[in-house]
Amino acid sequence: MPAGCGDITDGVGGIVISPSPAIIGVNQTQFFTALGRDASGKLIAISPTWSVSGNIGSITSSGLFTAGAVDATGSVIATADSLSGSAAVTVTTTGWLGGIVSDSNGTLVSGIRVYLKEIPTYGDGTDSAGKYLISYIPPGTYEADIDASAHGNTEAASAEVTIVIGQTTTQNFVLSTPTTTVPPTTTL
Repeated sequence: MPAGCGDITDGVGGIVISPSPAIIGVNQTQFFTALGRDASGKLIAISPTWSVSGNIGSITSSGLFTAGAVDATGSVIATADSLSGSAAVTVTTTGWLGGIVSDSNGTLVSGIRVYLKEIPTYGDGTDSAGKYLISYIPPGTYEADIDASAHGNTEAASAEVTIVIGQTTTQNFVLSTPTTTVPPTTTL
């Protein structure tokens, strides 16, 4: 999943935490960092006190977060000099499957449905950039298939994928057009 910086300021100063937001698998760890923002907006080194809000796990004094054993949402909080900043945290027991679908010429293809053969309700259609993302998949090994019927005369593609808790598995697909054989003609 994407990570950036959470920036909470009061106009005079503040604390920036990274990553923010964070999606972390159950029982996994994530290191958080914090920087201060002075009155002019410049980032400066700080030594924050770390804490956690919500039943999401625990964090050490050095910023190493250990997720709990169940799905949960909450925050990691850094406090220094009466200022605090927080990063939204989601602890999950699931994973994601994402990638792109292109044709044999490398052109990104929209409107293609990618799904898990074992659980067809877990699927997503490609957007205008050929991207798809299937969310909240239980961990395990699956066959990812594409429904290319909307793309015309295209051969189906599939791939075995392994979904890991708290991670995005990437699987790209290339559509190929089947070769057609013209039947011989007979002249009478």
